[in-house]
Amino acid sequence: MGENPEEASPFVGEPTDTRGRIMQATFETIQENGFAGLSIQRIASRADLSKSSVYHFFEDKDDLLLAFLDEMLGQFGGPLEGLEDDAAPLDVLWAYIDFGLYGVTDESIPPVERMEIQPGRPYVELRSQGTYSEEYRDRFTEMDGLMRDRLTNVLERGIREGTFRDVDPERTAEFLLTVLLGGLFRRATADDVDIDAVRREVEAIIEVRVLNES
Repeated sequence: MGENPEEASPFVGEPTDTRGRIMQATFETIQENGFAGLSIQRIASRADLSKSSVYHFFEDKDDLLLAFLDEMLGQFGGPLEGLEDDAAPLDVLWAYIDFGLYGVTDESIPPVERMEIQPGRPYVELRSQGTYSEEYRDRFTEMDGLMRDRLTNVLERGIREGTFRDVDPERTAEFLLTVLLGGLFRRATADDVDIDAVRREVEAIIEVRVLNES
């Protein structure tokens, strides 16, 4: 049995306005039907609105999806906001790694709050549009850059504080980002993925290449 789309939603709380209801309904429709099954009518029905109400906010489906993408990318990584200021660099690094590999779990350090593990389907569905759409590609390029910058900053702080070796922060961040996105994609598109094994290998790499032994 598939996962209830409402349980997997990254949108926290009930929508407070019509536009929010449309965004929530878009997420749930993609989660349930995929990109190919997306239509203004399905979104309107799930939001318990008329099609004209949707068109009041958006010119067409492409306009709606780009707005939804901006909304989703704005929330991606939101649970990790502020970690750099409050926790040790190694704890922050593992919070990012586990966020990519598992979603947010009870083992995440504060102030990350408990969220259901996300299958990532809407994210993957939308990201695949970047293979031919410059607008989508530009948005995901920006998102990758922001996440890479976060990882780089954590590594640089760890180096300054003596927690990490004098590694190349940008190159290491690029590697870790690729692992995290790979974990998200595999969880969303395949079964029987041994994410625990991946984490153990990443841990071994960090111990040998990143952690300062002194």
